[in-house]
Amino acid sequence: MKDSDHALEHLKVIRGMMEKATVYRALSAPAAIFGGFLAMSIGFYFFYQDQVEIYVSGYKFFWTWAIALIIGDSFNGFLLFRRARKEGVNFLSSGLKHTCFACAPAAIAGRIISYEVVEQEIELCALVWVPCYGVAILSMGAAAPRSLRRLGWAFLISGCIIFLVWMKYGPAISALLGINTLGAGAMIMMLTFGLLHLLHGFGVLLRKEEKDPVS
Repeated sequence: MKDSDHALEHLKVIRGMMEKATVYRALSAPAAIFGGFLAMSIGFYFFYQDQVEIYVSGYKFFWTWAIALIIGDSFNGFLLFRRARKEGVNFLSSGLKHTCFACAPAAIAGRIISYEVVEQEIELCALVWVPCYGVAILSMGAAAPRSLRRLGWAFLISGCIIFLVWMKYGPAISALLGINTLGAGAMIMMLTFGLLHLLHGFGVLLRKEEKDPVS
């Protein structure tokens, strides 16, 4: 009896996580698009600063992006809160808490390491963030929809590739593009946090329209 009750409870948890994943897939599109445009805007700002040779400290780069992350997460949290309120369910559900705790290790490691390297090499800060962000998304496991897991893999793979290429050819690429360390960091953030989020967000919206065409 106890085994059957445990199995039933386990099935309920799995079903709940699958339902939450479906909901989060729908909500991830506007959040990703918002975050993508935000990353593009900040990245372009820093890229412009680099081109006109205005000095920007590594810590300013770090904290500007940290604030952007807070803004993006707040917008995502607002969407989840509004959905939970509409459905009459608890916003701080066990699934949400599990997701936050699962993402925390990669997020904390990425922030600590990047904070230590940003003053010496700004682009290393971005190179640390990209794969760590991918690992954080993948840590969500079954709580994340398939499209979001693909986004996680995109960040992890692209982050590793960019890191390996930059470690070997970084100086040559910088000279070819006419950028300094600030411009390099800005470009990396635009290509990943900007472009990948936009592709994910608009991709989810397009697939949703294909499944639910307007009559």
